[in-house]
Amino acid sequence: MLKLLAAKNVHATFFMVGENAAKHPETVKLVQAQGHLIALHAGYHKDLLKLSSSEAASNIAYGKETLQSITGTAPQYMRPPHGFKDWSTVKAINDAGMQIVNWSIIPRDWTNPGVQVIADRVCENAAPGAIVLLHDGDSPKNLAPRDQTIEAVGLIIDRLRAEGYEFVTIEELNK
Repeated sequence: MLKLLAAKNVHATFFMVGENAAKHPETVKLVQAQGHLIALHAGYHKDLLKLSSSEAASNIAYGKETLQSITGTAPQYMRPPHGFKDWSTVKAINDAGMQIVNWSIIPRDWTNPGVQVIADRVCENAAPGAIVLLHDGDSPKNLAPRDQTIEAVGLIIDRLRAEGYEFVTIEELNK
């Protein structure tokens, strides 16, 4: 994915799981060095709604601290696992100094429906300011291949650029 994004001169936002980042700090540093935005997905990929308030806060704090220790920068954005949130989750994320980000386009790429299906689901729903949810892993096990997603991203970039779209990080989108 990083090679493709570099070749297409696109910067993306990578929402990372703290547990996985701790196991692969060199990957986190590479993502950052290539100009992508590092954001938090959670400390551990657990549904925050199923945790107590203190467990959710600890999960968030662990993820934030892990990413900050690797990158030197505290993440400013978080996408909760599965996008699930309630008032307690919103408060915990805000109390941790982060803004919640979810998506507006979800092509369900983790199901490996086919390259063209992924690309069509994104391109047919594209609109200014859209946020596309794609997966470079299938946290927490990271066993499923991501070849379809990577190939689809190339098609998506080419097709949407031809339609006049630009690709930006969440931080750039919020400016």
